[in-house]
Amino acid sequence: METRNPRRGGILGTVLAIIGVIVILCIVGSVLTGLYIARNVKVSTLDSDRGADVNIQTPAGSFQLRAHKDADPGKLGVPVYPGAWRDKDSGSASFEWNSSNGESKNMSVVGASYRTEDSPSKVYEFYRSQLPTWIVVNERHGETRLELQEGGYKRIVAIAEKDGGSRIGIAAVGEPGSN
Repeated sequence: METRNPRRGGILGTVLAIIGVIVILCIVGSVLTGLYIARNVKVSTLDSDRGADVNIQTPAGSFQLRAHKDADPGKLGVPVYPGAWRDKDSGSASFEWNSSNGESKNMSVVGASYRTEDSPSKVYEFYRSQLPTWIVVNERHGETRLELQEGGYKRIVAIAEKDGGSRIGIAAVGEPGSN
């Protein structure tokens, strides 16, 4: 004759009840966090001829993103490949973080994407001759990236095969004054 242990069902029920309470507390915590963020984070945008600027206000400080639609990579010390055309969605932005305690951090990111019908190897040879001190830091799957870092300022040229030609990505990251 089988005997059932009544304590076994009690333990299982207690464990399930504890898990249920934990799940409910997580849901309530998520809802309260969402409400806090919704009430205390303000996002505003301003459209201009250079792109959209975004300002985000939080209890910890503010974050500002300023668009610069027509940045010129030539001003960054990176030549544009002869005959390459610029992709319509490339541009740049500057970021600024101001914490509520008065600390500020500025950074600028400038990027442009170009296309050419020339092969990636031809584009690579052009940039190696124009930028001989730059380091090749990445080669894989037919993609090549050249970089130069000076202090807190970094410039990058990425070359990849695209539709029988080449896509050339040019970027610079650093303090706004250096971009």
